[in-house]
Amino acid sequence: MVRVGILGSVGSGKSYVANIFREIGFNIFSADNEVANIYRNNKIVNKKIAKFFKLKLYKGKINKQELRDFLKKNPNKFRFLNKIIHPTVRKKLALFLTKFKKNKLVVLDVPLLVENKMFNFVDIFILVKTGSSSFLSRIKKRKNLDKEFLNILKKQQTSEKIKESYADFIIYNSSKNKVKLQVKNIIDKILLN
Repeated sequence: MVRVGILGSVGSGKSYVANIFREIGFNIFSADNEVANIYRNNKIVNKKIAKFFKLKLYKGKINKQELRDFLKKNPNKFRFLNKIIHPTVRKKLALFLTKFKKNKLVVLDVPLLVENKMFNFVDIFILVKTGSSSFLSRIKKRKNLDKEFLNILKKQQTSEKIKESYADFIIYNSSKNKVKLQVKNIIDKILLN
């Protein structure tokens, strides 16, 4: 099994690239989906978050806007949120890799792969790069993501230059058709080796 990790800044189009792999027929692990699932269903993790960040629980769930507001005032606490959530995400990732171990290729859409030193989960890194105008239009479409919180998220990530040093392939996210063609070319290169 070849484990492909998608790298890129916030709003670069990592999930879009991962979805192209899905459309072609490959299984995708989405850390964002897992985190959303934790907020919806994992009362134990929600309780830990509420306790650490001094937030109220609503039917066992965190109010994500309240959490964002707290992090805007205390951005240095973001790493503690990762320490609470990431062990659960890693367990889910390990289960995913076990479930699909007979597959030729799987894709890991995990925003903080490099930052959390998850190199042992990945065989090949693909970096997704985008122009500033595409980035801005993509960010505007995201709900509940104001500029202040976006800057906090960006500060949690290593620079694109560092990510590029890990990249085996780079996808330039300029147009949908070009991205699809780049993904198909990369798949051919990976699977033919």
